[in-house]
Amino acid sequence: MSETKQKAKKGNASTTGAKVRGSLPLYHDPRAVHSATHRDVAVHVGPGDFSFARKAPMVQIAVDEFERAALDYPIVFFGEDHQPYVVTGLDAERNLFVAEGGYRPDAYVPAYLRRYPFVFARDEGSDALILCLDHGSSRVAKVGDEGAAALFEGDEPTVLTRQALEFCENYEAAQARTRILVGLLLELELFEVKQVHYTPPGEATANLLLEYRTIDRARLDALAPDDFLRLREAGALPSIFAQIASQANWDILAVSRREVEDQMVKAA
Repeated sequence: MSETKQKAKKGNASTTGAKVRGSLPLYHDPRAVHSATHRDVAVHVGPGDFSFARKAPMVQIAVDEFERAALDYPIVFFGEDHQPYVVTGLDAERNLFVAEGGYRPDAYVPAYLRRYPFVFARDEGSDALILCLDHGSSRVAKVGDEGAAALFEGDEPTVLTRQALEFCENYEAAQARTRILVGLLLELELFEVKQVHYTPPGEATANLLLEYRTIDRARLDALAPDDFLRLREAGALPSIFAQIASQANWDILAVSRREVEDQMVKAA
């Protein structure tokens, strides 16, 4: 799909043999989207099936999502790159917001999940970003299947493919803004390390669930006026305060976990 690739300067889309480099959590078989290889491929576009995320206790987000996501989840910074995530569960392989394939209706769905089964991935032979489709997804179908939209009409990308490309472009731009925020937080030394423990019902010992970084409100309040002004001028303050406020959701997450466990006991 050379046309769509060149539009976003995302590498040479005409390379049908492009191979994906790096890890893509929740994606099992991402393949470069191209008219030569995806002429007969379609994607189901009905109500979203989020079964692929049912075992994801954390989901990556971007700074643009902080204010809305903070209403439902704890937001944490994790890993060497301090990537922000929402915490969706208190077990290694359970997303408390996914049940029977559906996402909790009143909860915010992170963009990382909404773009699925599409994704931008890096070409193994270069730094180019290429639009990929996860062929391990149950949403992938054949042209002509009921409820499925084709990716190409001849050699031209359909509306679905163009929308997927635009969504992934916007997602990458949001991640670039996220890296700017993280850089500021690191420079101003606003992170603190925290741990989350959970005591299972009937047990006396608490288990370590996660070690993460969060924004230290005391350090933020102690900033020099010029440094605080830098954050304000960068438009970072709403996201910063949203992340701090989101920490109250740990208690709500624990309640949700107990409710799920109670339901499982009743169903047994």
